[in-house]
Formats: sequence, C-alpha cells, structure tokens
Amino acid sequence: MRKTLFLFFILSSIASFAQAGLSISPGKMYFKNTAGTVATQKVRIANPNDKAVEVGVSLGDWNYDEKGSNHIAEMNTLPNSAANWIQVLPNSYFVIEPNEIKEVDVILNVPTTLATAVPVHTAMLFFTQLNPGNAVDENGAAIKVTVRMGLKVYHALPNHTESVDIVNIEPNKTADGQRAIDVSFENTGLLWSDGKITATIFDQQTGVKHTLSTLDFYSLPLDSRKQSFVLPQDLPSGTHTFIVQLTYGKENNVKVAELDFTL
Repeated sequence: MRKTLFLFFILSSIASFAQAGLSISPGKMYFKNTAGTVATQKVRIANPNDKAVEVGVSLGDWNYDEKGSNHIAEMNTLPNSAANWIQVLPNSYFVIEPNEIKEVDVILNVPTTLATAVPVHTAMLFFTQLNPGNAVDENGAAIKVTVRMGLKVYHALPNHTESVDIVNIEPNKTADGQRAIDVSFENTGLLWSDGKITATIFDQQTGVKHTLSTLDFYSLPLDSRKQSFVLPQDLPSGTHTFIVQLTYGKENNVKVAELDFTL
C-alpha cells in the first residue's frame, strides 16, 4: 500500500519543489495602495517536469507569533486578515502541462474604510498540488507526495513607514543557568519590517571585543520580541559593555543600545 506524504512550504522570493513539479515566483507580494482602490500583481507558476500538475488555489490568514514564527489560521479569523479582499483570476483551479508556465492575477480590492488600529493586513495564498507526485521514502518504499505552498500577501497604505525600537536590555539567565542578556524590541512603525540583530561585548579592561550571534527577525506592526544572548563562558571578570545593533528596512536603518555590566 502506498503512503501519501503531505508537505507544506512558505515561499520566500522564488520557490520550487521537484516532486511537485512546480516553481512559483514571487514568493511574497507587497501591496501599498490606498483605501477603496484595486491593485493587481501576477504569479508565475512553472512546471519543468514531464507530468502535468493540477493546482488548486485557496486562501488563509497569517501573522507572527511571539517568537517570530509564522502562525497560519483559517481565512477571515485574524484581526489583520486581508483574505476576503483577494480574488485570483482566471480561476482557482488549473492544469499546468509539462514545461508550461502559467500566470495568474492576484487582485487586491481594498475596502473604502480601514481600521487605523490595524496598519498592515495580510493573507496567505495557497497553491496545492491536487494530483500527488511519485517519490520514495528513506526505506525505498514508493510514496505519493502532495505539496501545498504558501505565498505571503501584505498590504499597507502608501504613506506608512517602518520603525523598530529597542525597548529594554537586562541581564538574565537561561533555563540551564547560563549567563545571558535579554534584548526586547518592538515594531513601532506602521509597516512590516525585517532585519538583523547583532550583539557584541566590549571588555573595558583589555579592549577585546567579543562578537556574539547575528540573527534575522521578521515583524509586523505592534509585534514585540525578546532575544537572549548567552555570554561567553570564558568572559573574564571586570566591567564590560554589551552593545546591540538592529539593522532593518531597505534603507538599512540602524538602532543601537548599550548596557554596562560587571562580572
């Protein structure tokens, strides 16, 4: 008896999966049009394999959880949902023949009135392979693979800008007792904002700088994050300066904060 394996991917910029016989571009859609207007973007779906692929299109909601991971929900269930604004043309079911590329229009119809408390609306556009592809598992057994790909849709008004602020730094300990410093930051703007957070420690006695990890972050307005940076176990006694830098946005905006501490 063949097993059926279901796989789900959230796309980035361009995504593909061989067993599904699909590649899709773009992986994210950003709309910035005014209330009461309609905007259209195209999605290109290619089938580079020798088997026709049946594709079904559906919609859902998404936002980020407190750790910055994707939270997927049924359409029209989250306060920031834009799923009900979206129409996919020419239809929500199509067949892509081998070596064929299809384009579908994603139409966003923004309501005339938008709640100011929700500056960014989002939706997830799902492309589901309806005829499972053939594959084998780790034991060599034949399986059927069904893939669903999620394309993120964002909407904000044209005049909305992004801002991320560091709101707190404090010493702490991890669950296993290691010394750490917690950095709390918030998306205080009116736009989605992605970037990197980097931390270093400066030894005030010796001038030695210790570079800690650099991490990516993704956020929507009002999102709060807390990131713990574990201190090196060989950090000598004395006074040190913890320096954290947030870099975000297309303009590479930078926010920096420092904390002096003594071991």
